[in-house]
Amino acid sequence: MKNQSKYLLEIAILAMLTVTGCESMQREMKAQADADKFPLEDDNRPYRRVAIMQTAVGARRDGMLYDYHFDGDSLNSLGREKLSCMLQANDHDFPLKVYMNFPEETHVANRKQSVSTYLIDSGLRDNQVAYEYGFNPKATSSASKNLARISKTESESPVASNPTNPTGGTPAASGADYSGGGAK
Repeated sequence: MKNQSKYLLEIAILAMLTVTGCESMQREMKAQADADKFPLEDDNRPYRRVAIMQTAVGARRDGMLYDYHFDGDSLNSLGREKLSCMLQANDHDFPLKVYMNFPEETHVANRKQSVSTYLIDSGLRDNQVAYEYGFNPKATSSASKNLARISKTESESPVASNPTNPTGGTPAASGADYSGGGAK
């Protein structure tokens, strides 16, 4: 009887160690699985935060709303997205300048009201927004700097412009037949 109770005690201890070991192993496996998960595809990832801020700063500096930002006199989803991006810029340069750049001057008052309503609903006050009619003079740049560098984008080498011709000349000048037709 003593041996049998000793044997049952050993089995009970082994069973407890197995259960405890399994629970411990399960916790370790869950911790490892959690550590191996890919991060969520949300706006908290560093590359997304950079892209959002670049978009916001660009929208704020441009500041122009065009005819295609409106459906008639109402701000459409593209216009709301542009204004939303302008509001995300953290430079807090007030007043926020909105340039109404479209040809029909008859729509200016109604469209301005539509934009004003959207911005006020977004948390701005009237004195934090300034409206201009026409284009943003700060959103343009001189082409002269880019035109001065255009020669660096074009190659003078005939080989570079025709890499299939190793001699640098034209096929007729080198005597080679690049037509693929063979001898006649």
